[in-house]
Amino acid sequence: MSNLIKEIDARTRLAGANQMELLLFKLGTNEIYGINVFKVREVMKLPTLTQIPEADSRIVGMANIRGTMVPVVGLRQSLNLAAAPDAIEHAKHTHPYLIISEYNASLQGFLVSGVDRIIRFSWSAIKTPPAIIRENNKGAVTAVTMLDDGRMVLILDVEKVLNDICPRSDDEVFAGVVSSPALQSKCVLYADDSSVARTQIRKALERLGIAFIQTTTGKEAWDRLQGLADQAVAEGKSAVDQIQIVLSDIEMPDMDGFTLTKSIRSDPRLSHLPVILHSSLTGTCNMEKGRAVGASDYITKFDAKMLGEKLSFHFGLGPSKTSKAA
Repeated sequence: MSNLIKEIDARTRLAGANQMELLLFKLGTNEIYGINVFKVREVMKLPTLTQIPEADSRIVGMANIRGTMVPVVGLRQSLNLAAAPDAIEHAKHTHPYLIISEYNASLQGFLVSGVDRIIRFSWSAIKTPPAIIRENNKGAVTAVTMLDDGRMVLILDVEKVLNDICPRSDDEVFAGVVSSPALQSKCVLYADDSSVARTQIRKALERLGIAFIQTTTGKEAWDRLQGLADQAVAEGKSAVDQIQIVLSDIEMPDMDGFTLTKSIRSDPRLSHLPVILHSSLTGTCNMEKGRAVGASDYITKFDAKMLGEKLSFHFGLGPSKTSKAA
């Protein structure tokens, strides 16, 4: 199964074509779940787990992955699908796998009852669930899509699942983020399908004193930008001046961040706007692809201080200590 997850950087080419790949898996129920392959570092059969006394019930143990201690999250428990099963008993009745993912610069494993396959979709086929569903599942299911046979795939928000288990305090997340009078006249339009990421960005912008427009998908961001462009033309302006920067995730339903960036660069009313790609996806290929489609910068989630520095730099208010054009 680990052979399925190779050349992660190369998969960025799919995003540039507004395509992505999902790893499909099951949790011992009839439902099919999916996780973006970009977020997956490795897939393996469930190794021996060491139980951790007094651990959160959603943490089913610790695995030794080639010398690295990796906490293992039981997705059934995290999604409230059933009471926490004993990992050893679980292994007796299923063919469990461990999906290794990276979040906040550390590795975590997700215990699943079975892994199906990797399948490619156009981002236009990935849809946000209705609001009542998003609110009911507290944001754990960030998007849905359909298989050719009519079955639905529920796509998980990995950041949301992990943040619920181990939340970081605002004091920790936003340390060093300080407002300045020069920022208070600025406005950012940002797009991210993760509820955790949107909250983090919103709080960072509020602390910086920057106005903002929030969107949840690349298509929604594009529609808002087109609305601003039409408004500018109606006011006799040749270019949008209501916002000064676009901050975009890469992986989003309907339209990915690379495609959004290319669309912005192709519209003369918007092409002057700096576009910062803001993603949990690491790798030089992402940065190179960002540069190729016209992104102004690329930063990984989530470093609020760096975000503030990058925004100030692209507002023209000072040097960015870590600035490297995407």
